[in-house]
Amino acid sequence: MPAKRTGFFAMTAALLAMAFVVGFFIALLSIGNSGVLYRFALRWEALSAILFLAAWTPAIILVASALAMESSEATDGFSGAAYGVMAPALALATAVSIFYILVIPVVQERTSLYEGQSALFNQSIALVEEALLENRLEDADRHLIACGAIDQLDSRFVKLNDAVQSALVRAANEETPVEPPSVAPASTAWEAGNRFYIEALAAKAEGRVFDAHYLAKRSAAIYGKRPEVRRLVDETWRALERLEPSMEELEAKALYERKLAGYSYYQEGDFLAAFRVYSELYADNPEDTDVATFLGRSQEGLKTIAFFIEEDERAFARSDGAVFSVALQSDTGTTTRLSASRVAVSENAVYFRDARLSRDGPDALAVSAPFARLHGTTLILRAVDRQRPTIVWNPVYEYGAPIDGHRATDSENALELPFSSDDAETIVRLSGNPADVSLLVLAGKNAEAERFGLDVVPLLVELAGRTAYPFAVIMLVLLGAGLGVRFKPTEKPGPLARYLSAPLLVAFSVAPLRAVSSAGDVAARALASWVPRAVFLPAWLGFMGACVALCLVLAARIAGGSSHSA
Repeated sequence: MPAKRTGFFAMTAALLAMAFVVGFFIALLSIGNSGVLYRFALRWEALSAILFLAAWTPAIILVASALAMESSEATDGFSGAAYGVMAPALALATAVSIFYILVIPVVQERTSLYEGQSALFNQSIALVEEALLENRLEDADRHLIACGAIDQLDSRFVKLNDAVQSALVRAANEETPVEPPSVAPASTAWEAGNRFYIEALAAKAEGRVFDAHYLAKRSAAIYGKRPEVRRLVDETWRALERLEPSMEELEAKALYERKLAGYSYYQEGDFLAAFRVYSELYADNPEDTDVATFLGRSQEGLKTIAFFIEEDERAFARSDGAVFSVALQSDTGTTTRLSASRVAVSENAVYFRDARLSRDGPDALAVSAPFARLHGTTLILRAVDRQRPTIVWNPVYEYGAPIDGHRATDSENALELPFSSDDAETIVRLSGNPADVSLLVLAGKNAEAERFGLDVVPLLVELAGRTAYPFAVIMLVLLGAGLGVRFKPTEKPGPLARYLSAPLLVAFSVAPLRAVSSAGDVAARALASWVPRAVFLPAWLGFMGACVALCLVLAARIAGGSSHSA
């Protein structure tokens, strides 16, 4: 029997490579209108090319199968020709299906991330410019945090950050103006200085050395031309050195008093005040064991009622900033609602921006916060700048109080929710674009989606599309084989003719295949509405198996009209 070489792999590989190149070129041309930041440009273009390739792969498989069969050396009809192409087709179906199911969702998610972060950056830049123009410096600084978490090297960020920080410094100086020293006439200055000098002499005579030194310095500051005044300053200082501890002892005493003050804050549970004290002490005394120890302890205590803004920046630098909203009713009938303009998922927490929490029932409350973090079931509503711990973003209560009508500082910054950070992460995953969701989450989180009031049908339709892909590849190969056998020419087409006609055939195949795909979505949506959730996947897989069998019969009938059929 002659070898039944089909060239299926070569044709498929050539068309896939061509599709990737075309997709990359289209992305390259559209980057200017996409709004994607320069730092994401190359990655976004490559990922967009992969998505373009994935969209055209079904048409490529159909055309490659048809052209391979058209030029195959098999002469024993559809059964022999199909047998010759099915082995490579099944191998391709496995590889393409794994790629589509496991890789494409990740590619889609990263592409959405780059687009979302670029949009957030551009939006925040506009808000910074608006706030700076209206002299709302705190708002401008807050929006800069969103920009800095994404791209600190962008020229727009650098320029606006310099402008905002300069404006903040000027505003601080205006709030605490330094009055210039007044220049008094010489005679008036001599009289005022002499008065302090006489008082200093009296204090020295009475043994009040500290007062004498202080008054002598005041006299010298007002009128410093008198040598007797300068001499009195030196004499009283030497007397202080004999009576008081050394400067080292004074510094040690001051350090001890500051450490004691920080420890008192720590014991009282005022972890923010303790952290501020020990942060200042650590800057000058990093080798002090007590300072280092209680800096760490106050930081750990602070984490129970606040979080550092750098955590928010890291989370939003790695995660998409989608809108978040959930409403959950407890067994007692109390409804808790949490919404945010942006949400980001990190390794062990979920971070929110412009968060708003409301709860009805006996413990009704409504509170908003510019930054919030959910770890476990605890929602932290206060953010602190680690480098500048005097800068704090606090929540604002519209009404209600967490504990017995008394709004204690710590309790209003950390609230317990009826859902956890894992639940919030699930909501984020399932409420976004279904194409971004992994197959494992699609298959295993339907119950959670219904619990949180999300629409499950789009998720099931996406799950159906993912699991249908291997079946679709096999069906396209069968149909392509049938078409190739039916329209097989008398003379074997040359390689040039095949490779020139292939792109046109792929382009013509896209529209019909999209129509078939839309019909499949309608079938999946109908099945999701008719059957119980627990049996949806088995029912869908059975349906796809029946479709493969139908395509096999249909392909055989198509090929049966060929003059070359057995």
